[in-house]
Amino acid sequence: MTTPGQRLGLYATVASLGRAASGGLPSAIILGVLAAGGTASDASLLVATVTAVAGLVGPLVGAAVDRLEQPRRGYLLAIIVLSAASAALAIGVGSWPPALLVLIAGGAGLAHPMFIGAWSAQVRRIAPEVPASRAYAVDAATYNIGDILGPALVGIAYVYDASTPGAASLEVVTVLYLCAGLALLFVAIPRRDSTVPSEPLRHALRGLSIFWHSVALRRSTIISTVAFVGIAGVVISAPLLGQELAGDAGKGALLLAVVAFGALLGALAFARRPIRRFGPGTLVVITTAGLGVVIAVLALVPTFWVAVPVAFVLGVLEAPQLTSVLQVRDRESPTRVRSLVFVAAASLKTGAFAVGSLLAAALVIWGWRNLLLASAVIEVAAVALGLILAGRSRTERSGSADTRPKV
Repeated sequence: MTTPGQRLGLYATVASLGRAASGGLPSAIILGVLAAGGTASDASLLVATVTAVAGLVGPLVGAAVDRLEQPRRGYLLAIIVLSAASAALAIGVGSWPPALLVLIAGGAGLAHPMFIGAWSAQVRRIAPEVPASRAYAVDAATYNIGDILGPALVGIAYVYDASTPGAASLEVVTVLYLCAGLALLFVAIPRRDSTVPSEPLRHALRGLSIFWHSVALRRSTIISTVAFVGIAGVVISAPLLGQELAGDAGKGALLLAVVAFGALLGALAFARRPIRRFGPGTLVVITTAGLGVVIAVLALVPTFWVAVPVAFVLGVLEAPQLTSVLQVRDRESPTRVRSLVFVAAASLKTGAFAVGSLLAAALVIWGWRNLLLASAVIEVAAVALGLILAGRSRTERSGSADTRPKV
């Protein structure tokens, strides 16, 4: 008989491995295509295919997971699809027809939401005894671990593989997915409750109306989605910051690792000592406004070494923001559409990042400092839009899924 802590640990192991693989996949595709003599445009097409398909099918995937009698089988199937897709790309890049590679990337996109959003919907089912604040702080930490581990392993594989550089990077992603599948075999996911009705898929999708009916969920979703547009600007500007202040764009990219490391430590600290003075919805507002301030400070740093601690603080603030967003989703999601809510919200953030990337491409001609200032304004605008369009729920509490406020 496993303890709640052990079940949470198993959940986190699967989440970390799956998200490391998903986080490393775009970099692995780019490196693989370039190593095979392709262009950045070819690589971008494959990456865009994965993310676009994932964003479009996210709500459908979530609704399908909610209807599974045995959810673990669905996650195992997703692992098989993702492993096969990354392995096929490792073999086919540079030799197979581009149309076939796009089709394979699309297949990966179909399964991609399973470990980005839908897996978060299972943490409270796997370890229901663990307080929501701790469970979702741990879940947020797995995203940070994935952001650090995946790209790092992919980069190391690319550097040290002398014979077929790039292909080895995709093979590392395949191994990470397979390891996640192996760990998944030890995770007991409860069967779907027989008291929860199994609606037709088209009816289940009507559950998306919860985003409108729940004031707290609507507010946190608006804020976190719009804020992600600004985060894209941070990602695009980091190499430019490094190029100007440190003479090396690669050092600027390392700032993103510093952000992820700060977020990891922040999430672990939040898991041990959750903030109880404010409810999760209020924390989303406070931390997002804080992100805007820190990004503005980053835009004004005089040297690269001043940028490093600022990037760390940025990551520390991201941790309670993501944790609080997940808690609101958990608290406000009816059981029958739980995975649908988690995946649909994650898909919105994926789309927001794509919009932010396009906006950053247009603004980057004005320099990275102006781009970061624009990103800071977007963070503040996200808070304003969330408060204006959603207002405040009548009760804002930090309770678990069983203590949801009336709205």
